[in-house]
Amino acid sequence: MPKLTPPVSQFVSVDGVRLHYQVVGQDTPRLPVIFTHGGGPGSTAWSNFRLSAETFATRHRCYFLDFAQFGRSDMVPVHGPLLGWHARKLLGFMDALGLERVHLINQSLGGAVALRLAADSPQRVGRLISIGAQPVDRGVLQPLPLFSKHAATLMSDYYLADDGPSISKMRVLLGRYELHNDELLDDENLHLRFEASDNAGFIQLLQTPGAFGEWESLLPVLDQVQAPTLLCWGLHDWFGSVDVPMMMLNRLPDARLHVFGNAAHHLQSECPDEFNRLALSFIGAHE
Repeated sequence: MPKLTPPVSQFVSVDGVRLHYQVVGQDTPRLPVIFTHGGGPGSTAWSNFRLSAETFATRHRCYFLDFAQFGRSDMVPVHGPLLGWHARKLLGFMDALGLERVHLINQSLGGAVALRLAADSPQRVGRLISIGAQPVDRGVLQPLPLFSKHAATLMSDYYLADDGPSISKMRVLLGRYELHNDELLDDENLHLRFEASDNAGFIQLLQTPGAFGEWESLLPVLDQVQAPTLLCWGLHDWFGSVDVPMMMLNRLPDARLHVFGNAAHHLQSECPDEFNRLALSFIGAHE
């Protein structure tokens, strides 16, 4: 699997919040692609999608954006509904860089934010791919494990317990929550995630009441998403069974679902060749 050297860090200010991003690929007549990341400790757009960079950079200008509270972006509190807050910053990022219309490829939290943006500003999104996104509080049959007593301590266990972030704790976390096959965890990703998680500013946010905004379900607005949408799901995703994207599939006007049988929450890391072929084919249908 080809890997690019991490691109140079760049920054832009949106509503007074400094956002970190990286760029690969040259300008082409095709729509640019923005990659966004999940919400786990140490998540960044580059670490989540670095195995897709080479594939997409040959055809598209690619932007890897870190949300506020992640990576090298500002560690600031979120006010109000979480997904709407981040979606406004994502839209502001597009405006600041002069990106009138883009494709969005997104992991988990990033997928939920992208769907919020696509519902609010449908003219700005070409096609949308989400991986393991759960912008709802339940599937067809049961509540999401994301809201269970067990998952509620995921962040505090990593950041606050047992002397805080460490390589060994990150290794356990990635194997338990994000991968189906632990042997597919590579050292580069492990170190990228740990380095991004070892952040005193984020620990301060964890100790600040209300710093992470209010959770919101997008179930009432999914029918406003006009962009053709590809929902990707790992069969072994701990954060929810396939009934979660099935519920979303039934609400989105133009969606399809692809289930990866040998993957969990970060299927683009476990099955990069399969994901890249699928994603490029889907995006390529609308240049």
